[in-house]
Amino acid sequence: MTFALNQSYTYWISRLANLLQESFNRELQTLDVTWPQWMVVNTVSRGVADTPAEVARQLGVDRSAVTRLLDRLEKKGLLQRQHSQQDRRSVTLSMTPGGALMVEHMDEAAERHQRDILATLPESEQQMLKLQLSRLLRELGVESRDTWKSWRSAR
Repeated sequence: MTFALNQSYTYWISRLANLLQESFNRELQTLDVTWPQWMVVNTVSRGVADTPAEVARQLGVDRSAVTRLLDRLEKKGLLQRQHSQQDRRSVTLSMTPGGALMVEHMDEAAERHQRDILATLPESEQQMLKLQLSRLLRELGVESRDTWKSWRSAR
């Protein structure tokens, strides 16, 4: 028996994720921010993470990737790193005033992008999609239920 690529859910989910990221990147171009940079800014600006290690854990990426993203975001003046006086290896992240202003525009772009994509699905199917994604993530060790609790009220 053969298992063709087009039979793989992993393939289709990966393809969808890539297409969604590409279309969101186009949305973010006017703000001079990329999808990965937006994820970092979103995480830091909401107080979900305030250290590079926490950002890496939240996003599911390695710390060296986060360091490169932080370098770019700091160069753009969107966030800053503060080194602890007691331990120079300890770094705290915070938004700059300019970065805090940009978050509002990034939020608008993200909301518009998601609204446009989800508009193809009725509300009941949107809720079902969220439920199914949560179940699959939980099966793979990522608990998203608490994170998505306010999803409906935030829309």
